[in-house]
Amino acid sequence: MKKLLLLAMLVLSCLSAAQQPASPPKPPLGLPKDVKYFNGKWYAVVLEKVNWPVAQSRCKLHGGQLAVVHDEATGAFLKSLTKLRVWLGASDEKVEGKWVWVDGQDMTYTQWEPTEPSNDGGKDNYLRTSPTGRWADAPKDWDAYKELPVVGYVCEWKGK
Repeated sequence: MKKLLLLAMLVLSCLSAAQQPASPPKPPLGLPKDVKYFNGKWYAVVLEKVNWPVAQSRCKLHGGQLAVVHDEATGAFLKSLTKLRVWLGASDEKVEGKWVWVDGQDMTYTQWEPTEPSNDGGKDNYLRTSPTGRWADAPKDWDAYKELPVVGYVCEWKGK
């Protein structure tokens, strides 16, 4: 009877531990101090007015890439990080209308604004967010929209 009671207590403690949210691991060295952990990856919003290729290059320089969004949960998480216009990691630069993430995967999940992607005569080939958290396409140079500038980008790093 004692063994059965001990076994029951062990099972209950394991179940209880499994339901407790695990605290995120410590970020790898070299990442910004304000990185946020979600679903096995680290994310940081960088407020710097640069064009899309420079944003991707800066993320890569620090061991990451522009953020990719393969599912609704990641989209909601990124939307919670900022309400500003920032670059994300997708483009249709190679084949017009075929959006591809910087990790090489085709874009299957989307959060486009109702009138997007607009393409604007073939000039809008890069993915940016809007204040609503939905997406729009834009030209690679942020200053093309002086009244609605892209003010930064979101980098992501794989968790270790």
